Parts: sequence; C-alpha cells; structure tokens
Amino acid sequence: MIKNKYPTIKPSLNLDFANTKSLDPRITFRRGTAGAYYDGVTHVKAEENLLSYSEDFSQWGNGRIVQTSGQSAPDGSSTAYKIEQASGQTASGYLLETYNTSANKSYTFSVYAKAGTNRNYIILRTYLSSNRFTYFDLVNGVIANDDERHIASISDAGNGWYRCSITYTPISSSNVQFNVYFSDNNSSVTVADDGGFIYLWGAQLEQRDSVTVYTKTEGAPITKYQPKLMTASPDEARFDHDPLTGESKGLLIEEQRTNLIRYSQQIEKQAISGTNLNAWVVSSTSNGLIDLNAAIAPDGTLSASKFYADSFDFTPSVYQQVYTTDATPDTLTFSVFAKAGQPNRYLQLFTGSGDVDGNPFANFNLFNGTISRDDNSIASIEDHGNGWYRCIITFTTASTSGIIINPVIYLIDHNAERAVPMTGDGYSGLYIWGAQLETGSFPTSYIKTTGASATRSADDASITGENFSSWYRQDEGSIGVDYNLYGIENNDTVISLINRDSSSGYLNLYINSNNLVTRTATLQDSSHMVLQNPAATIDSKVSISFNQDGAISCIINNENLIQDNIIGNFNANTLFIGRNVTGLTINGHIKKLEYYPQRLTNEQLQNLTK
Repeated sequence: MIKNKYPTIKPSLNLDFANTKSLDPRITFRRGTAGAYYDGVTHVKAEENLLSYSEDFSQWGNGRIVQTSGQSAPDGSSTAYKIEQASGQTASGYLLETYNTSANKSYTFSVYAKAGTNRNYIILRTYLSSNRFTYFDLVNGVIANDDERHIASISDAGNGWYRCSITYTPISSSNVQFNVYFSDNNSSVTVADDGGFIYLWGAQLEQRDSVTVYTKTEGAPITKYQPKLMTASPDEARFDHDPLTGESKGLLIEEQRTNLIRYSQQIEKQAISGTNLNAWVVSSTSNGLIDLNAAIAPDGTLSASKFYADSFDFTPSVYQQVYTTDATPDTLTFSVFAKAGQPNRYLQLFTGSGDVDGNPFANFNLFNGTISRDDNSIASIEDHGNGWYRCIITFTTASTSGIIINPVIYLIDHNAERAVPMTGDGYSGLYIWGAQLETGSFPTSYIKTTGASATRSADDASITGENFSSWYRQDEGSIGVDYNLYGIENNDTVISLINRDSSSGYLNLYINSNNLVTRTATLQDSSHMVLQNPAATIDSKVSISFNQDGAISCIINNENLIQDNIIGNFNANTLFIGRNVTGLTINGHIKKLEYYPQRLTNEQLQNLTK
C-alpha cells in the first residue's frame, strides 16, 4: 500500500499572502497609522541627463569661441573647460544643444560655471520660435536678469563655481535649442573684443520641473529609476517586497514603534542658539554644509539633502538632541538612508557621547554597500536600490536619568576614527534622508516625522466568530506557516495563535530563546515542545498536526520532528496572525498560513515544510 506523502484534502483556510498579495475577506485587519513598504512594482525616475555629452563641450555645437579642456572642476577632477571669446568677435560666444521636447512638459537645463577674465556672466537661452535669455552673475552668485518663461536658480558649488539652471515648459512639441552664452554685462549678448573667458562643467537636461543630482554622460543620455518606498494608509495591510528583486515577502506584521527624530527628512543646517529639540544642528566646530531637496529620495520625492563640507579643516557633522527621562538602560537603533555622492566621501554614524555606553560608531562605504568599521555598536546596512542604503547602528544607553542622546551623522574621507577632521572643497559629499531613532534592537519600517516624534501603530490581523468557525474543526486539524522574521524583541514573539480568548485553551506557535516553540493548553493541562533550529528566527516553514485524543506533532524545515500527547478539544474561536491575545507582535512577514481540517501524518507534515 502506497502512503500519501502529501495531504489528500485541500486546506479549508489558505492564506497565501506572498502570492495573492491580498487579505482574505474573513480577516479583520487594523493598524491605526500609515506604514511604509515596497509594492514590488512601483519605480520612480531618479537621476537623468538627456544630453549625450555633459562634460565634453567639444561635442556640442558652438560659435565664436575657443575651447581648452583639462581645467579644474568642482568635483576635483580636471574635466572642466575654459571657454574663451574668439578674436575679432563682439557677439557673445556660445555652446548649443538641441532636444526634441514634448509639449507642456517641463525641462530643466543646468550647467556649472565660474567667472573668468572679463566675463562675469553666463546666459542660459532657450529658443522655440523666439529667444528666451536668463542672465547669471558669477561674481555675486545671483540671478541678474531672467526671462518670464524661465524659472531660474543658482547655487554655490564651492571655489567660485555656481550651478545655474532654468526650467522651461515649451508650448508645442518641437526641437528646442538650449544654449550657454557668456557676457560681460547683464542685459546683452554684445561683448568687448578682449579675449574674455569663463569656465564651464557638468551640463544637464532633465524632463522635470527642478534641478537634481548631476549625472555625467559620455556619449549617450542616462535615465535611472529606483524602487519607490510606498505608504499604506491606516488600516491598509502591507504586502511587502524586496526592493531589489521585487520578490513578494508576504504580509508585513510589525510591533508599534516611535521615531524619536523630530525631522526625519528635513535634514538641514539650522541657525539656532541654545537647545532646539525640533532642529538638526551643525556644530560650531563643524564645516558641514547641507543643501535641502538635492536628490530624489527613496519615497520618490525631491527631499533628500546633500551633506558636504567647505574648504576648512574641521569635522563635518549634523546632529539632533533627543531627551529621555527613563533611568533604565534602553537599547536603541539609529538609522538613516544614505547615497554616495563624490569619491572619497563616506558616512559615519555616532550615537552621541555622555549617556551611551562605549561611544559606539560605525563607518559605511556607500560605493559598495559595506561596513568598513564598527566600534562598540551593532551595525548593518540594507540595499534599497539605485545606490541608496539604509545604514544602521544599535546601542545601549547608560543608567542615568534625563538621558541626552545626540544621534550624529558625520562626513568622513577614509576609514577614520570617530570625528576625524577633513578638508572639504565646497562640493563633494553624500546624500541623506529618512533618519530614525527607535527603541529596539533592530530597525523597523520607516516612520516619517515633520516636527515631532511619530508612532506607527502595530499591525493587527485576526479571524473570529463565524469567519473562524467556517473553516476550523475543533477535534483535529493541521496548521502550516511559512514566515520570515527580521528581528526578535522578546522571547514570546508569536507567529500564530489559535485561541478561545482565555488563559487556557489555545495552540500557540512562538519564538523563545531563538528556538521555535509549540505550546498547547487545555482546561486540564499544558505542554511545551521546543524545536531547536537556528533558522527558526530567520526564514522557516513549520507545520503542526493534532487531535483531541492527545496526539500532537510539530516539524520545522523538514527536520526536528517532535511529538507529544497533551492536547484536547479547547473550543477555539479565534486565529491571531502574527500576534497573541495581548497584542505581542512579530516583526516580519507571514508568507503563507494554511489549515487542514484533518490530522496529517508525520510524513505529510514534513513535506509541507520542504
């Protein structure tokens, strides 16, 4: 006689979250606040440069100029050009690129420029049926004269360089000319025949309404996309995905957490005196500089800050003070999303001195996504796509009341000790966004704050009443759960619980001391079965089979089968998914949960967990 290796009946409850990416209508789901997740589908445009040659101006159309390459550029390279007025010419020299634009779409044209001899102005021009000129003063760093059809901006890029940009919205689909002229005045393209010149570098054309991160091109346009960090509305379940592969992880269940950082995204230098709990502070001993809205953040908005340094030898840093009144030592996790900018610029996270044991810090290499140094902290790094990483350190506070924690973001230029001075150039740095400080030994999903700490409620999923009794059999049955946990905060982290809403009468699957435990209780007795398996807290499949005659079996990942004989009919009426009766919640994903109204054989249990 051939035994059936797999169940011969279909599950009466099949919660295949990873594949269906939806809630069974019998599930009651609650989460009182919004929550972040990846949907595995949505991407946003990040860096873009529609020009084929952003630095090699010899490939552009031009007139009345002499070009000399090999000049010092804002990024420290020798890739800038000297653009000199040709002899005998009194009309401004120019460079020209033409692009086939779409009607009523905004385009932003930008270039880095530096005043030379006898030429203190550049002009950015667009031409579509008529000329549009905007003048930039490269000595004073201001817009000198702008056209009504242009939205212009200018920003200091260090060492006399400025990034000048115009945003233009053509009214028809056509080839638009984008020009760079240079001038000795703020109102005319007529200049003196005196050999005047300027320096140019890093031109960019983007189809959007503002300038973003400069992206070099060398013969072909570039458009980059990145996964978008989504926001689920309150009481909306989150079906999370790997941001890189798009793999479905299942239903995301997290405990309640609070982000103590008061401005998680608006990381900027604040001119303040005294203590301002709502501000990020650049220390008086720091040469740190911050530009807001410099890059496309993981959530798809232009809200990431650029963090860089001026040209003096100091320690670039930005921090925010967080106060607590609890004298009991706490384990805290500090995280920030960061992206590499220019070469030789690395991130250092520090927990602040005084009220933290060991002054822990960690260094992060954002060019290859590695931790290059970790002193007295537990550090980790997560790849979120297109160069964005979530950099994380976990640490423990001291046993004092009125604790002050100063989570600090440092800019370093090598695998440095803590707070080592560096020389900046007024341009080179990195990008930061999404800072979070939370109580716990690991980070949870991002919680946005805009001036005060914010709390994300716990996810709460359950099946009760007739929605429960429609599939559950009281005298026998089998349960299979496929789950993934990314952190355990206590020894009673519940994966699933079949319960009758009392202190007795339940079947509980939970983590205890890094092992998976099955606990059953009837009105008469209770039993614990421990499945010792190192993978139990990472990524596991577990199955349980029982009946009222006193037999129970449990297996995890096709091994460590254990059996016991203490169980009975406990008149269950509720299934809790990822939590227990008191709300103790997992932090991870339930990929699949299924129930068979029959006690399966041990071999069938094993095959369910392969």
